[in-house]
Amino acid sequence: MSAAAAAEAAAARRPPGRPTDEQVSTEILDAAVAVLTEQGFAGVTVDNVAATAGVSKATIYRRWSTKEALLLEAASCLSGAPDELPDTGSLRGDLVALYEGFLPALIDGIPGQMLPQMVAEGTRNPEIRALLADFADERRTRWRTVLERAVGRGELVDGVDVEVVVDCLTGPLFTRLLVTGRPLTPALAEQILDVVLGGVTKGPHASR
Repeated sequence: MSAAAAAEAAAARRPPGRPTDEQVSTEILDAAVAVLTEQGFAGVTVDNVAATAGVSKATIYRRWSTKEALLLEAASCLSGAPDELPDTGSLRGDLVALYEGFLPALIDGIPGQMLPQMVAEGTRNPEIRALLADFADERRTRWRTVLERAVGRGELVDGVDVEVVVDCLTGPLFTRLLVTGRPLTPALAEQILDVVLGGVTKGPHASR
């Protein structure tokens, strides 16, 4: 989304009458995300965020003391409330549900737009790097939980390192998003599951 499109979207969402503080803050955060994804961290200024959101610089500074503080809060959307943890009764079913919840966020959502910029900035900014670590840990907990349940059901071969399996299940997504630029598609999830579960599950549990 371009900065101009973000400004138009913010205006369309704004109800008649004086906006509430919460509405203004949301529009500023949306604008910060739009400017960040379009221009990168180096290109973000309070001036262009204010112009995109249709507010004054003073309005922004009343809420965030620095540009970095604003961007950190905008980036916190990456760790937004996840969907309910799936419990389908099978490892493959649970993993399919996790992919269905996560892939759209990487393909068309704000996380997919922001992560490349955040990873680049995280190499220089410890605060951003810590936020990325929190995001990764929160997401990995979900994958780890469904794998540990599968261990309890006897679906995995003995001695499997759950952390390595999480790496194998999620690593291809981030390789495509951040390195190769190859497409992220719903079909990719099934391809990953065929490869990974074929190596770590017992007998029929690897099948669809």
